[in-house]
Amino acid sequence: MKKLFLYALVVACMAMTVDANAQKVAYIDAETIIQEMPDYKKAKSEVEAYGKQLQNQLKAEEEKVMKYYQDVMQKAQQGLLSPAQQKQEEEKLQGMQQSLQTKAVEADQKLAAKEGELTKPLYEKFNNALKSVAKEKGYGYIIDKKLMLYSGGGVDATIAVKAKLGL
Repeated sequence: MKKLFLYALVVACMAMTVDANAQKVAYIDAETIIQEMPDYKKAKSEVEAYGKQLQNQLKAEEEKVMKYYQDVMQKAQQGLLSPAQQKQEEEKLQGMQQSLQTKAVEADQKLAAKEGELTKPLYEKFNNALKSVAKEKGYGYIIDKKLMLYSGGGVDATIAVKAKLGL
């Protein structure tokens, strides 16, 4: 039984080796292609604008907290706050700081979600072009140029993918 299993395993490995040798491999420079896509440039500028908007909101909130802090410190230095009032103000400031930190985290999450929302169709279009070129040219694999540790040549399909995308 063991011999039969080993024989089947050897035959399967040989079949996979023969199949792998028959596959054509190409590579692309995905980063170059994506950065040249008009959709990418549009998405990038929208994400940057949205990021600036969120940053301005956080900055306004931070300035509000700083002003409140300065007012409290001024009142404390003038002796206008009792120890109980000073403790209340400190607690309020801590709450405002925590709220600001929470808003900063939420802003990062919103920015990441916006970026994902805007780039998803772009990457779908890119992947469809890759699949189409692979099918048309008979490539079994298309590898990103940056992920290769060594290449002794091969087919650069970057131009074909760009053409499929109309770039």
